[in-house]
Amino acid sequence: MVGEIIAGADLGVLSIVAELKGLLPKMEKVYDISYRHELFGESVPNSEKIFSIYEEHTDIIVKGARKVAFGHKVNLTTGKSNLILDCEITDGNPKDSTLYEGVLERVRNDYGIRPRDMVTDGGYASLRNQEKAKEYGIVNIVFNKIVGSLKNVVTSVQMETRLKKWRSGMEAVISNLKRGFHLFRCEWKGRDHFDAKVLWSVIAYNIRVMTGFMLGKLMPQPQ
Repeated sequence: MVGEIIAGADLGVLSIVAELKGLLPKMEKVYDISYRHELFGESVPNSEKIFSIYEEHTDIIVKGARKVAFGHKVNLTTGKSNLILDCEITDGNPKDSTLYEGVLERVRNDYGIRPRDMVTDGGYASLRNQEKAKEYGIVNIVFNKIVGSLKNVVTSVQMETRLKKWRSGMEAVISNLKRGFHLFRCEWKGRDHFDAKVLWSVIAYNIRVMTGFMLGKLMPQPQ
């Protein structure tokens, strides 16, 4: 019995030692980053930093004065149906404005159409993005907030107001996705599993939206 206890304890110790050895390269990298920053005053790029020793793929996400978050930025596109039409999981912390054109291209390639209207958060606003939207044939191009001399391109003030109100509804889509499918925090290990969690959640959300639409058609309407 004593021998079995000692053997079990030895295996436990060996397991801990093996785990610590696996962390050594990460510890050395953290030391190198700290050494470069503190002693040489070097501004180490985020791409070279480690923000989690357990999930090395983790990025730091900073949006203005908001609280810093760790994970990956997910860029969502929806339409009148409230279905999520496009989902992009980014690397690093790219500016929203750099993601705009990719959405235009994927929507056109994936669905073979171009939207008549497009509205986004103010972070996507730029003259370049506005010009790209015009090239794609979009008629009403609205950014929720604009700066400088940039002006929204709309057929009427009423259309601009309607699109801004519709954009507010995107917050409900995001909230449903987070709350209904537990996307506030991803507990699946590894980047591949992180991506899978997000994409499967989007698919499940879309199925729920389509199911609700079909049930609404099948249910008898009040006279």
